[in-house]
Amino acid sequence: MVRAALVATVLLLPLAASAKAQAELSYRLEEIYSTALRYVRVERNCSITDKDPEAAFVMFECPSSEGGADKKVSRGALELFHNGPRGRDAVRLQVSLSDEPHGAELRWVELFERKLRDERGAPVAPPKPAPPPPPTSDKAPDPATRPNPF
Repeated sequence: MVRAALVATVLLLPLAASAKAQAELSYRLEEIYSTALRYVRVERNCSITDKDPEAAFVMFECPSSEGGADKKVSRGALELFHNGPRGRDAVRLQVSLSDEPHGAELRWVELFERKLRDERGAPVAPPKPAPPPPPTSDKAPDPATRPNPF
């Protein structure tokens, strides 16, 4: 029984560490990407290990907040995905941090959204859809519904 619990714990442990925090953003991808670079480097004091503006991702390493002698480094990634119909700016932000609880990833997303609003202002509302065209009928008018001219 103990052995089964140990095996289940070992198998599920990597799944718990791979949680990702996500958010939907209504800004242009280019605006979000440039803000993400500044957020990771300046606000979070992390070093960028890899980035690609066309693939829209940033990989980074951050010093641990624990000031121990072994200076643990935490790794993470910030990814952006187009997520919406053409003509509408919709981007999904995804943050994953290795060896950090899911709450830390959620906090990253929350603080990043705040920085984006502070720097870029409120997101632009999506355009309203065009009204549907009036119905057309190919049938001849019903004489009973024709207005009486008298």
